[in-house]
Amino acid sequence: MKRNIWVPVLLCMVLLTGCAATEKPDEAAAQPPETGSTRAETHDVLIRHEAETLNALIVNGAETGKLLLAGEGAGEVYILDLEDAIVYLDGKRADAAQLEDGMTVEVVYEGEVSTSMPAQIDQIDAVSAWSRGTEKNPSGTFYDLCGLYLKVLNDLWDEGVAYTADVRCVSVDLSDAPGELSPAAKQAVAWSFASAHGMEALTLRKEELAAQGYLSGGANTRKWKDGVLLCISADEWAEGETYALPVIKFSATLWRANTQRLTWAGCTAMWPELGSWSDYSRGEDPS
Repeated sequence: MKRNIWVPVLLCMVLLTGCAATEKPDEAAAQPPETGSTRAETHDVLIRHEAETLNALIVNGAETGKLLLAGEGAGEVYILDLEDAIVYLDGKRADAAQLEDGMTVEVVYEGEVSTSMPAQIDQIDAVSAWSRGTEKNPSGTFYDLCGLYLKVLNDLWDEGVAYTADVRCVSVDLSDAPGELSPAAKQAVAWSFASAHGMEALTLRKEELAAQGYLSGGANTRKWKDGVLLCISADEWAEGETYALPVIKFSATLWRANTQRLTWAGCTAMWPELGSWSDYSRGEDPS
């Protein structure tokens, strides 16, 4: 009888030992990894490996945290909300408020991007930017040229209000504007301006608008019934220097019909050293 009692006791001891052994790894796995641990580093590597990278220009929105970006190719215009994004400036963690219009950024994201215009990027891992004057952001003489042109367009719109009644569409023509704006940056400027005024955005020249049926009337009576064309173009002497600082000269035009137009010829903007194109001198209407 004694042998029969000890056998189940031994069996219970073996089972309890086995249970204790299986619980230990689970308890260890439940503990959060320490900062800088191998596990955390491996997780970061996996994110970077699976993610996509977008190199883009901040065209507008840095002050709001909702960035309008222009990518490297035509049509690559994006909207990016920084609310939950990790932001780096010069390789260090930073606040999104430190970003500026005109900066180039590197966006690491996962998942799909919408096909809308502009495209929506939802799942952001990190946004990296660099201060003006650094190797990756040398500023250059056309830093935030998009901001200057948006200012010119808005000023032109405000002064030409007599010609913009019942307008639902606007075409922004920057095809001959001075500077080195990419096709995507020009599209982003057009979209930014049009959306701010609640209108549909186009980037067509007057000849293209006529060819695509937007305009009515003959050569001398041509007009756009429900739209307006805004154009910034380089003057004949488009670039120069004043006190060794770069200067650009351009004309700005608002056109709805041959008899409804406003033109500023001979506008001048001077680039402040290591700054952005913040202001300009308005030209006169030759008419």
